[in-house]
Amino acid sequence: MPVCAFCPATANITGEHIWPAWLSKLLPKTRYRNERVDGEAKSTWTTSKLDQTANVVCKRCNETWMSELEGQAKSLLADVIINGKQTTFGYDDLKFLAAYAFEKSIIANYQTLSILQEPISTRAQRERFRISLELPSDICIWVSSFQGHARYSGRSNPRYAKSTTGPAPLDDLDIYTHTYVVGQLVFQVLAYRFNSIFNRALKIELPKQAEVWSQACQQIWPLETETITWPAKYLGRRTVEPFVDRWFGKIPVTLVRGPLIL
Repeated sequence: MPVCAFCPATANITGEHIWPAWLSKLLPKTRYRNERVDGEAKSTWTTSKLDQTANVVCKRCNETWMSELEGQAKSLLADVIINGKQTTFGYDDLKFLAAYAFEKSIIANYQTLSILQEPISTRAQRERFRISLELPSDICIWVSSFQGHARYSGRSNPRYAKSTTGPAPLDDLDIYTHTYVVGQLVFQVLAYRFNSIFNRALKIELPKQAEVWSQACQQIWPLETETITWPAKYLGRRTVEPFVDRWFGKIPVTLVRGPLIL
C-alpha cells in the first residue's frame, strides 16, 4: 500500500502538482507540449495547462503545510519564474528556496521508485522536513536561471545512480540528483544514500561544482552567503542537458574517515 512521502499515512494518497497549480492560473492560455522519457522510450502529448501530478502524498499533507509552502512560493517567485525579474534573495529567502527545491526533489524521487527501491532521503529526514522544513545537512542545492526557445517551459529531471562502483564501502553508495526548471528558475539538488544499514552512519563530503558552472549556478544549501543576486548568467537549451547530467561518471567523493575517489 502506498505511503505518503512525508508522513506515515497510507490512506487518501492524492496528486501533488509537479508544476505549481498557482502558476497555471497566471500563464496565458495556450497548448503545452509534455514529454516523458523512461529509458529509451519517449512519449509526448499536449495539454491546455501545466497540470501533471504525482500520487505520492496524502491529502492532509497536500492541503496543509505543502499548500502553505506553495503560497510562499507564489509570493516570492511568481515574477521571477514568469518574467525573470532581477531579485536579491536574502538569508530567509535562500532557506526557503532550498526547502522548496528539496520538496520538489522528494516528489520527483518518489515518482521514479519501483516497489523494491527506497527513497534517497530517510523517513526521519522527511518527517523533520514536514514538521519544521529542516533540511539534511549533507545535501547540496543550487539555484540558476534558464532561457530556452520557449518562453514558458519546465522540466523535472531526476537522475538515480544505483550502487555506484567504487572501493568498499563506496560500492554501496547511491547518488541522486534532481534538476527542476520552472519558467526561468532552476533548482538542482544533489544527495546520496548508503544502501546497507551498516553503512548508514557513514558520511561523505560531496564535491564542489566545477568552476565552469559557478558563473551561472549559485549554491544555496549549505548556505555559503546571506544574500545572492539572481539571475547570474543563464543556462540555455544547449547547456541545460550537460547541467542535468553533470554529476555522473567519476566524481570526487571524500569519506569522512578518509579521502576516496568515486
